[in-house]
Amino acid sequence: MADYKKDFLDTVAEQIAYKPLRRVLGQELKEHIYDRTEEYEAQGISREEAERQAVRDMGDPVVIGTELNRVHQVQKAPSLAAITFLLLFMGFAGSAFMRWSPEQFANGYLYYIPGFLTLALMSWKGYPFLVRYLKWMLPLAGGLFLAGEWLCTQKMIPLWKIGYFRYFGILLLAPFLILLAYRLRRHGSKANLLIFAITGVCIFLPGFYKSYSRDLSACAVLAVGVTGTLLMMNHREIFTGSIGERKGIYGMILVGLIAVSSLFVCTDSRRELFWKFVNPDGSIRSVWDDTYNSALIRRLLSETPLIGGIDLTPQELMDYGTGAWYFEKRDPRQIGIYAVCNTEEEEKEFEAAAAKAREGGGIPRYIYFDESNVRLWDILPQHYHNNYWIALCILLFGWGAGAMFLGMIGGFYWLLFACIRKIRGNLAFSLSCCCGICLLMEGILYILGNFGYQYASFTNLPMISEGRISILIHMAMLGFVFSAYRYDRVVADPVQNTACS
Repeated sequence: MADYKKDFLDTVAEQIAYKPLRRVLGQELKEHIYDRTEEYEAQGISREEAERQAVRDMGDPVVIGTELNRVHQVQKAPSLAAITFLLLFMGFAGSAFMRWSPEQFANGYLYYIPGFLTLALMSWKGYPFLVRYLKWMLPLAGGLFLAGEWLCTQKMIPLWKIGYFRYFGILLLAPFLILLAYRLRRHGSKANLLIFAITGVCIFLPGFYKSYSRDLSACAVLAVGVTGTLLMMNHREIFTGSIGERKGIYGMILVGLIAVSSLFVCTDSRRELFWKFVNPDGSIRSVWDDTYNSALIRRLLSETPLIGGIDLTPQELMDYGTGAWYFEKRDPRQIGIYAVCNTEEEEKEFEAAAAKAREGGGIPRYIYFDESNVRLWDILPQHYHNNYWIALCILLFGWGAGAMFLGMIGGFYWLLFACIRKIRGNLAFSLSCCCGICLLMEGILYILGNFGYQYASFTNLPMISEGRISILIHMAMLGFVFSAYRYDRVVADPVQNTACS
């Protein structure tokens, strides 16, 4: 009879595509057969006949295995994968094309290669690895973050240079905090209070973040990512408790959002950054200001037709390149000065013009082009190759092409959150939702900047604007979403550690 039972279980296992799941499902079937066998034995049937009848009662092993495979199978997201690879290719091609720019001397487009590998590795093993080593991930991630922040505050060379990566440390803090919230989910309101307290400290402490505008844009992503995910976790009833307690958590999350939002305007410098965001025209002082870049982009976009790129005369290009279009009537001292000197007389004229501008308080740019060789690239903001991809698409090909570009980006996010919504596991959903919201928030800030409303420092547009190290971070976060969706039906949520109860 043992062979008969083994044949049944082997036949069922053959229908299960995900091999690691065969042992788990086989054990469950064994337990069912054992229980039915005991029932038959209690009725006075012999052991051998009882086992035979118990196996017969289970039904057709092929049908059972096929049904189990349908319910417990590795899921694929071909549409999301296709648009992801298309956007990655566009970002790679665009970055490779722009490598002639002085800003691209380091060949940042090459970062797409390890970025793609990171995406593939995380999609393949990300979520199963997290589940397997969950109890080690939380203290390890927290320790690495604190160590990185400590190194960022040091004056030693070259340790302080790690501060360049602080932006990404803040970005990765969001899934760390959500992992902590999941581990403490039985504490409901207290868990949310702790998460908002840590978020607020990370946004507020000047020792960590000083007043770097780059860090503030990352903090905005952190605040929205954490708040949005906590709301979705409560909506999914991941925080245990009564209906009344869950309603109270909604109120606490709203209060927490208001509290952390107030930290973005708690100092003069932060209020100034927020004012530049909502009213850039009221903060322009020179052609070097980001607010001037915002005004320039809005002006150029307003002159771009629906079909075909912007068409400017050499004189118009010069007016935009020098800043004369804006400062000629407002403050002529800020207008750019032609700095190409072929003779001694031209050099003296240049030095005199520069000295006069400086004495008057002006800080104009030095211009190395004239009407005979000025190009569109010369008049664009310095970091147009990375910060203004959407605006650049509109300027080169028209608003129609820009709308298609934005439609592709919107389609990516729609498909991304469609997959996240289908994830059933609480841990997989929580962390995937956090990663998705962070990627979405970065995209929103980037798009606003492309239409002339830049908050603090530019974020990177996931997959498209390479940003060097950002492509690795974005691909790791996106890869985790792929992995969580892929293994949602075959990898069970880990049981919460009783120490956190």
